[in-house]
Amino acid sequence: MTAPDSIDKIVSAYFRGVAKEAFYYKARWWVPSRQLRVSPLIFRGFTCPAGCGGCCSRFSLDYLPSEKRPAGTEKRVVFMNNEAVEIRSLMQETGGHHCSKLNLEDGRCNIHEINPFSCDFELIRFLHSSQGNEKSHLTQKLYGRGWALLRVDGERGALCEMTDPDQKTKREVVRKLRRLEKWCMHFGLEKTWVPEIIHWVKTGPHEEPLVLENKG
Repeated sequence: MTAPDSIDKIVSAYFRGVAKEAFYYKARWWVPSRQLRVSPLIFRGFTCPAGCGGCCSRFSLDYLPSEKRPAGTEKRVVFMNNEAVEIRSLMQETGGHHCSKLNLEDGRCNIHEINPFSCDFELIRFLHSSQGNEKSHLTQKLYGRGWALLRVDGERGALCEMTDPDQKTKREVVRKLRRLEKWCMHFGLEKTWVPEIIHWVKTGPHEEPLVLENKG
């Protein structure tokens, strides 16, 4: 079975979540939500215990051409707004359930320092309404179906837990948002909420959410 393409998640969840204008990808227009609420929970951190690997299923590992990446990635082109966008990917077209870069004995990532974007950005999540484009939420939370994730020991249930925010977790959130900003720019999305979100995060933690309104 062909592995899922992570670019689809990056576009439909991440880009859609921060875009200020509609964009075209895979034969459809993606319209930004009228309101984006950034939760104070985004400042939290999380644990990643050994012996798990529940979130490390097999999907494409994607990088910008300028990013450090593991051996074996290849050039490919995707289209955004009918413009060609060059990226580097390891498609993982064959293999088992888990990622080929996961150590199946201890559940540790063999490329953790140069993770692909879709891995690195977790557990920051965009929650989009199923009732159209009225509201979206940006937060940091555990996997909604974490209980069903398959660990390297053959059991079900992710072992990660959320931790309280501190200066280290705040710096991590800023770093991940800056990477998101680079990806947006590379794909031609110049008008996004990312700068405003980064500014808010850098002045936090906050007790109240950041509310951003698209007036268009």
